[in-house]
Amino acid sequence: MNKKDIKFIEESLSVIIGQPLRDVTRSGPMMIIDFGELIEIDTFKLSKDGRIARDENEKPIPVKRMRGQYCLTPLCSMRFTCGDEVVFAKSDIFLPTEEHFKKEDFIWDTFDWHTYGNSVFEELVAKHFVDGNFSDYIVKSIKISKFGDLVITFENEFVLELFADGSEYSENWRFGKIDSTESLIVTSKGIIDE
Repeated sequence: MNKKDIKFIEESLSVIIGQPLRDVTRSGPMMIIDFGELIEIDTFKLSKDGRIARDENEKPIPVKRMRGQYCLTPLCSMRFTCGDEVVFAKSDIFLPTEEHFKKEDFIWDTFDWHTYGNSVFEELVAKHFVDGNFSDYIVKSIKISKFGDLVITFENEFVLELFADGSEYSENWRFGKIDSTESLIVTSKGIIDE
């Protein structure tokens, strides 16, 4: 990735410096991390498995939801750390909760990680962000590597790290306003401004 792309990415993400983390969730294997002022958006109701819920006529069910103004969507490897502890990581999505794992009839091959609430990821997010409280997580700094890795440091010493694990022009992560269809797409070779 060239210096011009790195500078453009840093300038694009600078809007979240001083802004609060608002939510960490997922839809299937895709993580969704919101920052900034809360705004109301039109979206669709989600079913327990993270898919769009539909009415009896198979039409998506519209709902209004409060979301952070900016959205970061890592498709690559990521982890959230504090000091020497990995608080949670993307791969936690694919691990069962302790309750599921301890069941006598638990079978790895039939584990349904798609259903929101079945994975250890949701347990860890709930543990560290009690009652959805993200108020202590204010973005302090952002750093981009020559490979498109992203490091976001928070004022409370927590760190969010994204590791660009795709080669060439495969999408590693994207960033944009929650109410816009335009996104900054980061690859290991550069950016795609969509």
